[in-house]
Amino acid sequence: MSTSEELFLQYEGQVVPRSFNGGFVTLSYLVSFIGAASTLELINRRTSRNGLFNHLILLSAAITMGGIAIWCMHFIGNRAIDLGGGQSELQIVYSGGFTALSFFIPIMVLLAAFLAVGTNNRVSWWRIVVGGSLAGVAICGMHYLGNASIYNYTCVYNTVNVAGSALIAVAASIVSLALFFVFRASWTNSWWKRGGCAIVLAGAVSGMHWCASTGTQYRLVRLNADADHLSRNTTVIVVICLSVGAALIMAGTAVYSTHVRRRYAIKAQQVVLAAAVFDRTGRILVNPDGLLPSEKITDTYIEKTSDDQFSISHPLFHWMFQASRNWQGLESVIDNMTTHLALLRQSGGNTGVRLIDDDGQHIANYDVILRELFCLAASNLASKTKEHIANVGTLWDEILPTGVNRSRRQRRQDDSDGDILAEKGDGWRAKHEYGRGSLMFLVRRLENARDVEKLEAAGFRFAEVNQVAGIIGSSMQIKTRNLSSKLNNMAVYAEGTMMEPGVHVGFFGLRARVGGFGFDVLVRRGARNLLPSMPMAQEHVESWQLDFLQQLDRLTIPSLCQKLDNMKKSSPREMLFASQLYDTVEALRAWVDDPIFDEAAITAKVVQIPCRARENSSSPSTCTLITLKMVIPIHVNIQSPRCEFVPLSLFKVHQLVYKDSPHHADFSRSVHREIKPIVNDIPLPAPSPAHKRPKRTSFHIGFRGFRRPRAVAYPVDADGNPIPTEFGRKLGHGSTHSSSTLKLWNGPSNEVPCSDGMSDRFAPRREESQPPSSFGGIMVSQEIKVDVRQATEVGTAGGRFQMRQQVEPGPKSNQIDGKPVAADRVTVVSAGHKRANMSKSGIEMKAISDGRGDIHSGPTTARSAVVESGRAGEASTFVDELFSICMDGR
Repeated sequence: MSTSEELFLQYEGQVVPRSFNGGFVTLSYLVSFIGAASTLELINRRTSRNGLFNHLILLSAAITMGGIAIWCMHFIGNRAIDLGGGQSELQIVYSGGFTALSFFIPIMVLLAAFLAVGTNNRVSWWRIVVGGSLAGVAICGMHYLGNASIYNYTCVYNTVNVAGSALIAVAASIVSLALFFVFRASWTNSWWKRGGCAIVLAGAVSGMHWCASTGTQYRLVRLNADADHLSRNTTVIVVICLSVGAALIMAGTAVYSTHVRRRYAIKAQQVVLAAAVFDRTGRILVNPDGLLPSEKITDTYIEKTSDDQFSISHPLFHWMFQASRNWQGLESVIDNMTTHLALLRQSGGNTGVRLIDDDGQHIANYDVILRELFCLAASNLASKTKEHIANVGTLWDEILPTGVNRSRRQRRQDDSDGDILAEKGDGWRAKHEYGRGSLMFLVRRLENARDVEKLEAAGFRFAEVNQVAGIIGSSMQIKTRNLSSKLNNMAVYAEGTMMEPGVHVGFFGLRARVGGFGFDVLVRRGARNLLPSMPMAQEHVESWQLDFLQQLDRLTIPSLCQKLDNMKKSSPREMLFASQLYDTVEALRAWVDDPIFDEAAITAKVVQIPCRARENSSSPSTCTLITLKMVIPIHVNIQSPRCEFVPLSLFKVHQLVYKDSPHHADFSRSVHREIKPIVNDIPLPAPSPAHKRPKRTSFHIGFRGFRRPRAVAYPVDADGNPIPTEFGRKLGHGSTHSSSTLKLWNGPSNEVPCSDGMSDRFAPRREESQPPSSFGGIMVSQEIKVDVRQATEVGTAGGRFQMRQQVEPGPKSNQIDGKPVAADRVTVVSAGHKRANMSKSGIEMKAISDGRGDIHSGPTTARSAVVESGRAGEASTFVDELFSICMDGR
């Protein structure tokens, strides 16, 4: 074996023969592929030029490409070069300064390249060409700068190989970036397509390197005897560490994506609230994986009866629908809801709120807790989308079913859960669609470009609906046909659709609901708050025109059109109005495009409906509707492509929640009154024994109203049932007034009806020892006196006892069933109470107005309209008038 001196004398100033190690050649390409794949994965998650998150993504992408795909590949590739037959004294060593410089220079160039590429979803070819060219320059520059760091050799280059390697680097980089951004712009960048782009990009690095290496010769300058310089083994160790880091990035990204998909698959079996945010062009907000932001409301809606199903006709959905139009009024309550739910979770001992107790029954305040969970999910969505709760969006008027198709293993698990529920007393509903999910959407449209940039900077991206509809449908397991059209309808829905000012002719078609109770109404498809209608060429209806309509009352469409066409001997103004009405009816008939329209009849009653604000006015206005009414037979199938049926109750709620509606304040007050006793239902934890009671401070208050009330025993009725009463301070003349509510129903003694007037919702009464709420108030509109006297059965209807009212005259007048009565002394007998003996003692109480209507009730027909078209006690709208007209005309 030759000594070091003999080797130096043999190769000094000479080109040392070389050979390549196949194993390191393969390893160098693998390292380059890992770096390129990591780079493309990071670029895929960059959504904007702004934002700390996107800046970190940009820097990380430049490091993985420049530091791993190029720098690591280069030194692994040079490790494959064996010089002088493998003699250790003849192998390559590196200068530390140039080696470090060769690491940072390509990173800086690639930062410029990725900035040039941009973040737009649309393919910009000039940006791709500039970015690919800069990436090719970074590859070539790093290679030759890395060769310059060789300490014991000088490199001799072949001009043809240098030019060829530069061409390979630039061309392959441009092709790789072009494929990547084309796939990403069309949202078809699946893992194998991104892998293909990474193969091409790694080929650009490796191809350039080996094309240049085959044309490079090494002339010996000094032997490898200086321990102060980096050996090729040392560089290999550094390279392997960096490559492992890149591999961990890829693995972490894959694990995170898998976790997100699994979480969305679980959400498909739950009741979920998603955010559908659109920009001005109709693009929808998604994350880099094409998924919508979403939050779970609850695991499942547990029905109360066999007919109770969570749908758009459910009162709970109606409450959510109104709440989403009044976030600003509920903002102060949501924090208290969050605290209340946190206490429930703590008492339940788990991370979620249990909606069924150990006996298999619904927990107390079940409906109210579901409302709180909805508000909490909306608040979490607002935080996730970097938005204030007041601007989180409005609830879309449709619920999409999700998670229908489940694996056999999941079905077995659901059946097992159903058996558990059956053992707890819920057998009738245990296996009825248990585990099926419901998806609701909060819809919002961004008109300001700064809002779009803010969301993009937060890590979101806006995409065309048709490009991501498939991804959204598969990830959320939405089984609805034509999801793209529904998402496009949401974009239009977010703009808000209302009638234009003026006079319109509309079609009010009712149909009894199939397989349930109540009615459905025919509305415009995609605008379920509007009736099928056509505008007339006039601003308002005059009094003589109302008299003219009286002549046409109850005429069917063919008879109406014939009579309007024959009015040739009328006055000019009547002829003009008849001609306009005829043309409008014919236009509406053509728009509806269904034979059933001819069976409708005109009504002389015109109604006022909400419409867009008039010019130079910001407040909402009303327009006039001339109505064509009809009760559609239950067996008739409407074939019109422009119309669809929705629950009448939902249609009425639509008329209460338009922008700047005066009903918003009433709803907000009712929510405060309803949530107040529920939030205070869970007592605060008792103080520890070590906790000292604070000393009383001698502080005089000059108002008697601040005196602490005394605790008194609750009175009982004749049957021994407690009457919950909390007495306050005494007033003048020795009378004591109570602000409590008298129990006049035969439900549990510790429950009172909720403020929304629904008979199936109860809330436990807050005890005196619980602290008062920090929000909400009670509005007292007037004060009445109620005498509870002996009840007698005066007849039954459908198994329910009727109510007899005894009235004593007084100074104030009121109405009950249309008859004037005294307002300050009314005798009430509880409806549905089978006991005949009740206390005869007079109890004074304050009537609390909830803003939903007066104390009196109107005629029977009008009251029935309110009940059928919505919840009893809600404000009356034109829907109730039209419903009453339809029912009277049957």
